[in-house]
Amino acid sequence: MDKSSRHKRGTAENRKPEHLPQAQSNGSSESARLFRLLADNAREMVSRHTADLTFLYVSPASVRVIGYPPEDLIGYRLDDLVHPDDLSSVLSAFAIAHDTDKTPNAIFRCHASDQTWRWCEIFCRGAVDSATGIEEIQATVRDVSKYKQIEKAIERVAKEWRGTFDSAQDAIMMLDRQANVIRVNLATLRLLKCEFRDLIGTPLIEVARKRLHLDDPFHVATAWADKRQVRTDLELEERSIWLRSTVDPILTEDGKIDGAVIFIADITTEKQAEKRLLRTLKEVRKLSSHLQTVREEERCSIAREVHDELGHTLTALKMDIAWLVKHIPDDDQDIASRGAELTGLVDQTISSVRRIVSRLRPPVLDDLGLDAALEWLAADFQRYSGIDTSVRLSDIPNRLRGANASCIFRIVQEALTNVSKHAGATHVSIHGEVQDATYHLVIQDDGQGFEFESTAHQPGFGLLGIAERVRDLDGEMDMNTAPGKGASLTITIPTAAIQ
Repeated sequence: MDKSSRHKRGTAENRKPEHLPQAQSNGSSESARLFRLLADNAREMVSRHTADLTFLYVSPASVRVIGYPPEDLIGYRLDDLVHPDDLSSVLSAFAIAHDTDKTPNAIFRCHASDQTWRWCEIFCRGAVDSATGIEEIQATVRDVSKYKQIEKAIERVAKEWRGTFDSAQDAIMMLDRQANVIRVNLATLRLLKCEFRDLIGTPLIEVARKRLHLDDPFHVATAWADKRQVRTDLELEERSIWLRSTVDPILTEDGKIDGAVIFIADITTEKQAEKRLLRTLKEVRKLSSHLQTVREEERCSIAREVHDELGHTLTALKMDIAWLVKHIPDDDQDIASRGAELTGLVDQTISSVRRIVSRLRPPVLDDLGLDAALEWLAADFQRYSGIDTSVRLSDIPNRLRGANASCIFRIVQEALTNVSKHAGATHVSIHGEVQDATYHLVIQDDGQGFEFESTAHQPGFGLLGIAERVRDLDGEMDMNTAPGKGASLTITIPTAAIQ
């Protein structure tokens, strides 16, 4: 060791005790020999000192622990290597070991041979040299730098965690296994309007009753019983706020409950936005229902006007053409032929008017009711589409009319239109019956089907229109389809809709 690189209190020669030989040269004692054997092979640095901390013996492990070989330390004092801030703890440990039979310890920074400070831990024990009878201190020193680094890392993480914990905007409460509050952050104090002393050590149920005026609002018991996270939304009406609590149980390695962490977020803004959205959606649906009603009324009005105005006009025109044909000369075949053509054209126009009127508002729906109207619709669909169509309806009251009947008729009409446009089917069936106090109406085809749940699939206005009409009836719609397997549309509505 470079003796000029360290602070020394004298040279090795004038500081070695004159009345003591070097302790390690004394091999006459069996105990000294065993001590030397164990010390020389120990991983920790073993040393012997006089009462003033002078090294009498140093084991070879000193090279590994503090970087100095034993010969560089003999005759020097340990406090020459100790950091000034840690010197008092080392001196105190030596004093206790000298004056008592205890084995004190101290952690200190030692100036190593590479000019760095190493964290070391020393254990001291008072002893008497068997050969000389002089009191000395036996010490064991180990390098704890890695442990200190780990300790500092843990402290840093703990500090960062405390900073994050205390600065979190959401309220956080930690509970012990008896559901007593053991730690809270600042946001909790703001939410509950109290101080730390009002919460720490208090049962959670008392906190909830006193601060929120609620019994078990967070359902901690449920989280512990099921050993899973429990989330709850609760409204504090008197404070006009909404809270969302999340309870995470803390489990030991053997699965036992060791406490819980409760996160409480203020979701008032979110709930207000949700209410506005629901209110807007309700208004939109109300508007959609109104538009459906208006459109149905307009269809009835147009159908009636077309039937009355065009029907009467075409009938009168047909009668006039027949009169003209009757009064032309018998030998004028060209005019007779032209008259017959005009009569046929008028008959064709009358048929078109009747077909248009039927599609706008089939008279059979008002005259004979929903069951007859659906049978007529299926027959008409089969006629113009060429797709085989079967109808099997039960439990529909005879001559069901009104807004609900019109709504169900339009649902089936729109479903059949979708089949003709997109399904590529050869057969479609319409089946309806009462099941479990609800009416089930199923429109099923054997067409090409599609990926209904796929994100790439965008529902068309046909399905959206059906969904809105079903919603007007307080019912539900379910589409079951897959590529190559056809499609089945199931409408479930309350039986009140068909009564």
